[in-house]
Amino acid sequence: MNKSNRLNFLKSYLKLYGVEKIELTNETVDSISGIAIYDENDPEERQEFIWHKSEKEIPSPELNILIEKIVTEKWHNGDKISEHIEELEFEEFDNSTKDKILTELFDVRIRMVDDGEETDSYFVHY
Repeated sequence: MNKSNRLNFLKSYLKLYGVEKIELTNETVDSISGIAIYDENDPEERQEFIWHKSEKEIPSPELNILIEKIVTEKWHNGDKISEHIEELEFEEFDNSTKDKILTELFDVRIRMVDDGEETDSYFVHY
């Protein structure tokens, strides 16, 4: 099976929500779905999801770098990002790149699935 850039992005993005592991359940040309596992020892701590994006539609690799930094530096509380992130300097990229990447971050919507129906979404905001 080919390496999935969508799955790699999801693993990074869902760290913002404390997801420890992703079980992939389906991958098509236009979507990827699975189960986000928050606690591997608690079967109740799981959330099904689907992301309606193709491999060509994933955010830039720089967004993964930004997310990893947000998680490492604890600049978030779940889906809420520190309002001061726009003021922070990143050695990994310049300010115009940072602004573009933040826009990408705020545009991501991954649908939650409950009882076979798309319900809420994973998304990030200030």
